[in-house]
Amino acid sequence: MPEQAPLILIVEDDEDMAKLNARLLKRQGYETLVAYTAARARALIAENKPDLFVLDIELPDGNGLSLCSELRRESHAPVLFLTGHAETSDKIAGLDSGGDYYLTKPYDRDELVAVVQSLLRRVDRTREMMTEAAVITTGSLTLKTDERKALVDGRDAKLSAKEFAVLLFLAQNEDKELSNEAIYLNVWGMPMNNDPNAVRQTISRLKRKLDEENADDFAIFTKYGGGYVFTKV
Repeated sequence: MPEQAPLILIVEDDEDMAKLNARLLKRQGYETLVAYTAARARALIAENKPDLFVLDIELPDGNGLSLCSELRRESHAPVLFLTGHAETSDKIAGLDSGGDYYLTKPYDRDELVAVVQSLLRRVDRTREMMTEAAVITTGSLTLKTDERKALVDGRDAKLSAKEFAVLLFLAQNEDKELSNEAIYLNVWGMPMNNDPNAVRQTISRLKRKLDEENADDFAIFTKYGGGYVFTKV
Protein backbone atom coordinates (compact mmCIF):
# COMPACT_ATOMS: atom_id res chain seq x y z
CA MET A 1 0.00 0.00 0.00
CA PRO A 2 1.55 3.35 -1.01
CA GLU A 3 2.48 5.78 1.74
CA GLN A 4 0.01 8.64 2.15
CA ALA A 5 1.29 11.97 0.90
CA PRO A 6 1.79 14.72 3.53
CA LEU A 7 -1.18 17.07 3.89
CA ILE A 8 -0.48 20.82 3.77
CA LEU A 9 -2.99 23.47 4.83
CA ILE A 10 -2.52 26.84 3.09
CA VAL A 11 -4.17 29.78 4.87
CA GLU A 12 -4.02 32.78 2.56
CA ASP A 13 -6.56 35.54 1.81
CA ASP A 14 -5.17 36.13 -1.70
CA GLU A 15 -7.12 33.46 -3.57
CA ASP A 16 -4.94 33.53 -6.68
CA MET A 17 -1.75 33.11 -4.64
CA ALA A 18 -3.31 30.35 -2.52
CA LYS A 19 -4.41 28.40 -5.60
CA LEU A 20 -1.03 28.90 -7.25
CA ASN A 21 0.83 27.59 -4.19
CA ALA A 22 -1.59 24.67 -3.89
CA ARG A 23 -0.90 23.66 -7.51
CA LEU A 24 2.84 24.11 -6.98
CA LEU A 25 2.87 21.82 -3.93
CA LYS A 26 0.56 19.27 -5.55
CA ARG A 27 3.07 18.93 -8.39
CA GLN A 28 5.62 18.00 -5.73
CA GLY A 29 3.39 15.14 -4.58
CA TYR A 30 1.72 16.78 -1.57
CA GLU A 31 -1.97 16.89 -0.71
CA THR A 32 -3.25 20.42 -0.07
CA LEU A 33 -6.17 22.20 1.57
CA VAL A 34 -6.83 25.93 1.15
CA ALA A 35 -8.53 28.38 3.52
CA TYR A 36 -9.04 32.07 2.76
CA THR A 37 -10.08 32.97 6.32
CA ALA A 38 -9.09 32.01 9.86
CA ALA A 39 -12.58 30.64 10.47
CA ARG A 40 -12.35 28.30 7.48
CA ALA A 41 -8.87 27.25 8.59
CA ARG A 42 -10.19 26.30 12.05
CA ALA A 43 -12.96 24.22 10.45
CA LEU A 44 -10.47 22.37 8.25
CA ILE A 45 -8.11 21.78 11.18
CA ALA A 46 -10.99 20.30 13.17
CA GLU A 47 -11.76 17.85 10.35
CA ASN A 48 -8.21 17.01 9.25
CA LYS A 49 -4.71 16.58 10.62
CA PRO A 50 -2.36 18.63 8.44
CA ASP A 51 1.32 17.68 8.41
CA LEU A 52 2.37 21.28 7.70
CA PHE A 53 0.77 24.73 7.75
CA VAL A 54 1.51 27.66 5.43
CA LEU A 55 0.08 30.78 7.10
CA ASP A 56 -0.34 34.38 6.03
CA ILE A 57 -0.36 36.93 8.85
CA GLU A 58 -3.04 39.30 7.56
CA LEU A 59 -6.40 37.54 7.28
CA PRO A 60 -9.84 39.12 6.83
CA ASP A 61 -11.11 37.78 10.17
CA GLY A 62 -7.96 37.69 12.26
CA ASN A 63 -4.27 37.01 11.80
CA GLY A 64 -1.95 34.09 11.34
CA LEU A 65 -0.05 34.76 14.58
CA SER A 66 -3.13 34.15 16.72
CA LEU A 67 -4.10 31.17 14.59
CA CYS A 68 -0.61 29.70 15.02
CA SER A 69 -0.81 30.09 18.80
CA GLU A 70 -4.19 28.33 18.77
CA LEU A 71 -3.12 25.37 16.68
CA ARG A 72 0.05 24.92 18.75
CA ARG A 73 -2.19 23.75 21.59
CA GLU A 74 -3.26 20.78 19.47
CA SER A 75 -0.59 20.23 16.81
CA HIS A 76 3.19 19.94 16.58
CA ALA A 77 3.16 20.14 12.78
CA PRO A 78 5.61 22.70 11.38
CA VAL A 79 4.34 26.18 10.53
CA LEU A 80 5.71 28.25 7.66
CA PHE A 81 4.74 31.92 7.66
CA LEU A 82 4.41 33.28 4.12
CA THR A 83 3.70 37.00 4.41
CA GLY A 84 4.47 40.50 3.24
CA HIS A 85 5.54 41.54 6.76
CA ALA A 86 9.32 41.79 6.45
CA GLU A 87 10.36 43.60 9.64
CA THR A 88 12.59 41.75 12.11
CA SER A 89 9.97 42.32 14.83
CA ASP A 90 7.39 40.54 12.67
CA LYS A 91 9.70 37.57 12.21
CA ILE A 92 10.33 37.36 15.96
CA ALA A 93 6.58 37.53 16.60
CA GLY A 94 6.09 34.69 14.13
CA LEU A 95 8.64 32.50 15.87
CA ASP A 96 7.30 33.41 19.32
CA SER A 97 3.81 32.34 18.29
CA GLY A 98 5.14 28.88 17.40
CA GLY A 99 6.24 29.32 13.79
CA ASP A 100 9.12 27.32 12.36
CA TYR A 101 10.17 29.39 9.35
CA TYR A 102 9.39 32.76 7.80
CA LEU A 103 9.34 33.65 4.09
CA THR A 104 8.48 37.15 2.91
CA LYS A 105 6.60 38.09 -0.24
CA PRO A 106 7.66 38.23 -2.99
CA TYR A 107 9.34 34.86 -2.64
CA ASP A 108 11.03 32.38 -4.93
CA ARG A 109 8.82 29.37 -5.68
CA ASP A 110 11.78 27.00 -5.60
CA GLU A 111 12.66 28.32 -2.14
CA LEU A 112 9.09 27.73 -0.97
CA VAL A 113 9.26 24.11 -2.14
CA ALA A 114 12.72 23.64 -0.58
CA VAL A 115 11.58 25.00 2.80
CA VAL A 116 8.47 22.77 2.81
CA GLN A 117 10.58 19.71 1.99
CA SER A 118 13.12 20.57 4.70
CA LEU A 119 10.48 21.14 7.38
CA LEU A 120 8.84 17.81 6.61
CA ARG A 121 12.22 16.03 6.64
CA ARG A 122 12.84 17.56 10.07
CA VAL A 123 9.57 16.06 11.30
CA ASP A 124 10.72 12.62 10.11
CA ARG A 125 14.08 12.99 11.87
CA THR A 126 12.42 14.14 15.09
CA ARG A 127 10.13 11.11 15.04
CA GLU A 128 13.17 8.85 14.60
CA MET A 129 14.92 10.48 17.57
CA MET A 130 11.83 10.17 19.72
CA THR A 131 11.57 6.45 19.14
CA GLU A 132 15.00 5.94 20.71
CA ALA A 133 13.73 6.65 24.24
CA ALA A 134 10.26 7.58 25.45
CA VAL A 135 11.59 9.37 28.56
CA ILE A 136 14.93 11.08 29.12
CA THR A 137 15.68 12.20 32.69
CA THR A 138 18.51 14.51 33.67
CA GLY A 139 18.19 15.46 37.31
CA SER A 140 15.13 17.67 37.71
CA LEU A 141 14.59 17.79 33.93
CA THR A 142 12.46 15.11 32.26
CA LEU A 143 11.83 14.91 28.52
CA LYS A 144 8.77 12.95 27.44
CA THR A 145 9.56 12.42 23.79
CA ASP A 146 6.27 10.81 22.85
CA GLU A 147 4.34 13.81 24.21
CA ARG A 148 7.03 16.37 23.30
CA LYS A 149 6.93 17.74 26.82
CA ALA A 150 9.71 18.96 29.08
CA LEU A 151 9.09 18.83 32.83
CA VAL A 152 11.18 20.68 35.42
CA ASP A 153 10.54 19.26 38.87
CA GLY A 154 7.28 17.93 37.47
CA ARG A 155 6.22 21.30 36.02
CA ASP A 156 5.39 21.43 32.32
CA ALA A 157 7.68 24.03 30.74
CA LYS A 158 5.19 24.40 27.84
CA LEU A 159 7.82 24.35 25.10
CA SER A 160 6.98 24.87 21.46
CA ALA A 161 7.76 22.04 19.05
CA LYS A 162 10.96 23.73 17.95
CA GLU A 163 12.10 24.53 21.48
CA PHE A 164 11.56 20.91 22.46
CA ALA A 165 13.45 19.69 19.39
CA VAL A 166 16.42 21.94 20.24
CA LEU A 167 16.42 20.76 23.87
CA LEU A 168 16.19 17.12 22.80
CA PHE A 169 19.14 17.55 20.42
CA LEU A 170 21.20 19.23 23.16
CA ALA A 171 20.28 16.59 25.76
CA GLN A 172 21.11 13.74 23.39
CA ASN A 173 24.55 15.30 22.92
CA GLU A 174 25.25 16.03 26.59
CA ASP A 175 28.59 17.76 27.27
CA LYS A 176 29.25 18.21 23.54
CA GLU A 177 29.64 21.70 22.11
CA LEU A 178 27.12 22.13 19.29
CA SER A 179 27.49 25.01 16.87
CA ASN A 180 24.63 27.23 15.73
CA GLU A 181 24.97 25.66 12.30
CA ALA A 182 24.74 22.09 13.63
CA ILE A 183 21.66 22.89 15.72
CA TYR A 184 19.95 24.70 12.87
CA LEU A 185 20.69 21.92 10.39
CA ASN A 186 19.37 19.26 12.77
CA VAL A 187 16.25 21.08 14.00
CA TRP A 188 15.27 23.30 11.07
CA GLY A 189 16.45 20.72 8.54
CA MET A 190 18.37 23.11 6.30
CA PRO A 191 21.56 25.22 6.24
CA MET A 192 21.39 28.33 8.43
CA ASN A 193 22.17 30.79 5.59
CA ASN A 194 20.12 33.98 6.15
CA ASP A 195 18.66 33.12 9.56
CA PRO A 196 21.61 33.65 11.94
CA ASN A 197 19.59 34.68 15.02
CA ALA A 198 17.03 31.86 15.00
CA VAL A 199 19.05 29.48 17.21
CA ARG A 200 20.01 32.19 19.70
CA GLN A 201 16.40 33.40 20.00
CA THR A 202 15.03 29.87 20.36
CA ILE A 203 17.54 28.92 23.05
CA SER A 204 16.88 32.18 24.87
CA ARG A 205 13.16 31.33 25.05
CA LEU A 206 14.01 27.74 25.96
CA LYS A 207 16.21 28.74 28.89
CA ARG A 208 13.58 31.18 30.15
CA LYS A 209 10.81 28.57 30.07
CA LEU A 210 13.03 26.01 31.82
CA ASP A 211 14.07 28.63 34.39
CA GLU A 212 17.57 27.36 33.60
CA GLU A 213 19.22 30.25 35.44
CA ASN A 214 17.90 28.89 38.74
CA ALA A 215 18.28 25.18 37.98
CA ASP A 216 20.50 23.26 40.42
CA ASP A 217 21.40 20.23 38.32
CA PHE A 218 21.49 21.16 34.64
CA ALA A 219 22.65 24.05 32.52
CA ILE A 220 22.83 25.23 28.91
CA PHE A 221 26.10 27.09 28.44
CA THR A 222 26.79 29.52 25.61
CA LYS A 223 30.30 29.01 24.28
CA TYR A 224 32.56 31.63 22.78
CA GLY A 225 31.79 31.86 19.07
CA GLY A 226 28.13 30.92 19.39
CA GLY A 227 28.07 27.23 20.29
CA TYR A 228 25.98 25.65 23.06
CA VAL A 229 26.54 22.85 25.58
CA PHE A 230 23.95 21.03 27.67
CA THR A 231 25.44 19.58 30.84
CA LYS A 232 24.66 18.29 34.31
CA VAL A 233 25.81 20.58 37.09
